[in-house]
This record gives sequence, structure tokens and C-alpha cells, in this order.
Amino acid sequence: MDEMLSEQDRKALLAAAVLAPSMHNTQPWRFRFADRAVEVYRDRERELPAEDPSRRMLFVSLGAAIFNLRVAAAARGMGSVVRHLVDQRRPDLVAVVELEAAPNDPMAALAPYLTERRTNREPFTEQRLPAQLRVELDLCARVEGAVLQWIDKPTRRWWLQMATNEAVTADDEDTARTAERRRWVGGDRTADGVPSSALGSRAAGGPPVVRDLAATEADAARPAADFEREPQLAVLATRFDGPIEWLRAGQALEHVLLEATARGVSTSMLNQAIEHEELRGEINDPLGPWQRPQSVIRFGYGTQVRPTPRRPAEDVLLGE
Repeated sequence: MDEMLSEQDRKALLAAAVLAPSMHNTQPWRFRFADRAVEVYRDRERELPAEDPSRRMLFVSLGAAIFNLRVAAAARGMGSVVRHLVDQRRPDLVAVVELEAAPNDPMAALAPYLTERRTNREPFTEQRLPAQLRVELDLCARVEGAVLQWIDKPTRRWWLQMATNEAVTADDEDTARTAERRRWVGGDRTADGVPSSALGSRAAGGPPVVRDLAATEADAARPAADFEREPQLAVLATRFDGPIEWLRAGQALEHVLLEATARGVSTSMLNQAIEHEELRGEINDPLGPWQRPQSVIRFGYGTQVRPTPRRPAEDVLLGE
């Protein structure tokens, strides 16, 4: 399979990649086609230095885009090999996705759900996920080099809630963080960011089970609703830390999210404590194996929500 990628292949790959989730929907990625490979670059103008100073969530977002590329390639009869890079000559290049012939790749089954995946910030029902489905979602994470730790113990749930509350307070008191959020959240948006319509309802009472991204008084005053009493939460974690592990975590995250979507399960993130280095350790299970938490995912059954906007292909495609 030595021929160049067709124009249809390229369009399909790009269309899938830009559907990946990213913090505040900044979509901090760019791509370049090189023969039968896709180069994945960070877009420094779309990074969040105040809210993501270590760039952890940046690389998780890039990993999610890489996974979408792999799924789209599988749907078009191609396999993929990901090479994670640290290239001093090209510091913005983070990975190369090499494509090869691989008909009947099982990842192709996830392709129909690329456009269906949403971040759902609305209330979920009290219906519990089946035990077997929880096992299968964990397997999706493990295939990509991560684990999905379900937060069932009351003590661990309490520690997560305390860390989340501390992070919310720290966020609200940080003027650089709030200013950065106002740039990307609220209002009517057509290409990036989180529009007011995607913020979901405010929690009517009790501890927050969904992240409130409101950055203006108008958004903070949106209607309130009752959320599920016992949220179903899981920590996506890796054995080690650093940019390459964050890229793997992003691929694991998107694998889990797409599989959940395929099974009719809604998801959202509760990552406030993840973004504060001094609070991340509080998320770990003190009696379990030490893992590096990369994302906190909320699962459940909810109503359909609208997609957030995406950048056009010409904005993310670099010249050859």
C-alpha cells in the first residue's frame, strides 16, 4: 500500500481529528500530511498558560485527536502506528501517525460515534451502568496504556470532592484563570470555545457533579436543575507522567468516551483538581497502586445535547 492518500482520505481523517475533546474546546492542534503519515502539531496560540501551566491537558487533547485519526483510518481500511516524538528541531511536532493497510480493523466500529460524542453538562438519571460495561470501558483504557479507576469507596469519593472544592475556590480567586476562561467560554461561538448553550444547567444544590464553566454574570444566572444524587465517576490514570504519557492518556480517554457513546452512555469531565498540581495527589486511592491521574470522567444516562463548534479544515491543515 504505497500510493499517496487520496483527497477523500485526507478530508475524512481531518474531519475526525477535529472532533476530539479539548479543554474549553480550544482545539489546540494542527496537522500535516507527509506521504502516508499524518504529523500532529501543538498550536501554541490556543494553549491555556493560566489554567494549564504544565500543558498536561494540552497533550491529553492532542492524544484524543490522535485516537480519532486512528479510528477514521480504520474506517477507511487502514491501520495506524503512532510514534510519539520529542524533536528539538521541530518542538511543536508531538506525534506522527503512520498509516498502513489493515482491513477489518475493529476500531472502525467506533467511527459512526465520532460525530455523536458530546460533553454533556446536564443532569443524568439515577440509572447505574451495568457492571460488565464498566469492565469493558476499563479495557478500552488499558488497551491504550491507561486504567479506569471507578470511584466507589466513600472515602475516595470524599477526597475527590474536597480536592474539587479546593480547585474551584482557587480558580475563582485567580484573575489570570478567570480572564483566560472569559476568552474561550460563553456567548455565541461558531468555530471554537464553549458557547453559553453548552454550559448546561446550574446545580440546584449539593456538591457539584459537573463543572460550571460560567465566566460571565449572565451565564452564572442560567437556570438551575437537580443533578443525580450519586454521580458515577472514574479516574483515568497512567503508570507514569510526562508529555508522552499524557498523549497516551488522551488516546485512552477518547477510546473510553467513544465506547461509552456507542453504548448510549453520556459523559462529562470533572477535571478541576487534575489541573492543580498540588491537588492531584489527593485523587489517588491511598490503599491502591500509585497511579498518575489524568482525567476524572462522569458517566450516566442523560438527554441529548448539541455539539460544540469546530474549526474548519483549512484552519488546522499545515502546508506540505
